[in-house]
Order: sequence, then C-alpha cells, then structure tokens
Amino acid sequence: METLHELMAVLDTCTEAQREMENYERRKVYHRAYYSLDAYSWMENYALEHSRSPEDILLEREEMTTRLHLIAALPVALAHATPTQARCVHAYYITGIKQPKISRREGVHSSKVSVAIRRGLRNMRRCYDDLFQTE
Repeated sequence: METLHELMAVLDTCTEAQREMENYERRKVYHRAYYSLDAYSWMENYALEHSRSPEDILLEREEMTTRLHLIAALPVALAHATPTQARCVHAYYITGIKQPKISRREGVHSSKVSVAIRRGLRNMRRCYDDLFQTE
C-alpha cells in the first residue's frame, strides 16, 4: 500500500512539474520573453542599444498621423482624376492588379494604362498639395 502512495506522490510531483513548465512557456510567449538578459554577457547591452528612443517613438507617431491623413483624403484625391485614371490607379496600387490585366479590362493598349496611371497620380498629387497647403 505504501508503494502505491509513493507512486501517486511521484505522479503528482511529475504532473505539477509539467503544469509549471507549461505555465512558464505560456507566460514566456505572452510577455515575448524568448531570451533572458542574463543568457549572454552582451545581451543586456544589445537590448539597451536597440530599443526605440522617445524621439523615434514620437517620429513614428507623427509619420503614422500623416499617413492616416493621406489615406483619409484618398477618396477626395481619386475624385480629382478622371474616371478612367481613378479606375487604373485604384486597380494598380490598391487592388494590386498588373498593367496588362488592367489594359484587358479597359480594352486599351497597356501603354495607355501606364499613361492613365501617371496622369491620375499627377492629378491626385495636385489635390493632395491643395489639401495640405491649407492646413
């Protein structure tokens, strides 16, 4: 009978150790702690040198704000292009369709699609210049 109790105690200990290891792995993934700063002598300095500075964070936020303003103004800018230019620019840059496929859709030569995209971008750029000069 004592052997059975001893075996149960060993089994409980192994189960508890397995549970602790699984919890540790879960916490490591959750906190993105894939390495210890004590793992290598150079690790802590590397982590300190490669962290983002407050200036970098501020610049990234400003760039993101500018990008969001540009994206919000995209429908207005597309409206300043002709309908064909707007379709071509949207298909090429937003949808990711290649120029030969756009030319087949539009029923024109691929060089015409290239010109339409270039002129559409020029018209959109003028619109963006007008929108962001007033702010």
